[in-house]
Amino acid sequence: MLRYFLPSRALLPLVCWSLLLAGTPARAQDAGKISEILRKAEAAPKKTPAPASKPAKKKDPLPVFLLRDRGRIPAQPAFDAISVRTQYGILRIPREQLVTVRFATRVDPVLLEKATDLLARMESGNEAEEEAATTALVNLGARVLPALRQLAADTASGVRARTLEIIAKIEKTGKRRSSGRDAYKGTRDEIRTDLMTFRGEVLTEAFPLETRYGKLQLRAVDLESIRFKPDGKTSRVLDVAPRYQPAGTWLDTRLDVGKNKVLTIKSSGETSVGNWSLTSDPEGTSRYNSFKSSQGFPMLSLVGKIGKSGKPFKVGKKYRKRSKTAGRLYLAIQPFDYEPAGVDGHYKSMVSITDGP
Repeated sequence: MLRYFLPSRALLPLVCWSLLLAGTPARAQDAGKISEILRKAEAAPKKTPAPASKPAKKKDPLPVFLLRDRGRIPAQPAFDAISVRTQYGILRIPREQLVTVRFATRVDPVLLEKATDLLARMESGNEAEEEAATTALVNLGARVLPALRQLAADTASGVRARTLEIIAKIEKTGKRRSSGRDAYKGTRDEIRTDLMTFRGEVLTEAFPLETRYGKLQLRAVDLESIRFKPDGKTSRVLDVAPRYQPAGTWLDTRLDVGKNKVLTIKSSGETSVGNWSLTSDPEGTSRYNSFKSSQGFPMLSLVGKIGKSGKPFKVGKKYRKRSKTAGRLYLAIQPFDYEPAGVDGHYKSMVSITDGP
């Protein structure tokens, strides 16, 4: 019970001093004062350290709108969805599910009108005016090419020849200016979502945005692409069961891998064959390494392929490579050949697809 009356270590020196003072009558009064100070010190509420502040939650990076003039605008979209016309019908895709949108080249109605006027001036018969119109068309650059190509098919043969010359000049200049740039050259818009990648025509003509400096309205004709998620990342966690085997049914991940995209797969989990007292992780078993399947993969290893007719590859615990082909990603477990139907367990795979590096 005595331990409940002992003061803290910080006050022990004062306690000892008060006991010494109490030993003599002359100092008994001072000892009483010291005892009172000790009592008040013990009774005072102790300060508790302030709780550590929680680190601020990291905000997701803003989507990036890439313009055809090489401008990049990070901004918060002020729209909820985009509409896309496909050969099977019109789709409405929520913004939250979009990963990237790449736009095919469009004819700008403003430039179409301007190019039409300049081509008419080239037929004026005035040499100076014709030269000025030609220079003005060339100076408009690559953004006027779609309009010129459309007009080249409708103009008279003489003007058409000169129009094709102007197109050639602009294309030559554009190649020098955009060397090394991986621009999208598709004839239809490419839409990539968390679930799939497909092509069609984006019907949304303008995209309202909110930047830190104010609101903007970008036309689809001025856009080269929109990256809604960092590094164009798509990710999903999947369970791969032993019933998915290369010789039979593959697991359809519902993830489309684009050409030159970086595919990363991290896998864990365990499979087992009870009758053989055997367990394995996604790397496969090495107990029977002298017997391998026709693809050369260890039994019970996790394998994958891109496209239904793609060449299978070993995934194992960790796989990261840049894809040389495009297609749907499929996963499977290499069977235990001595007892294919006797495998239990599963593997869990985290799949991510990014632009790189």
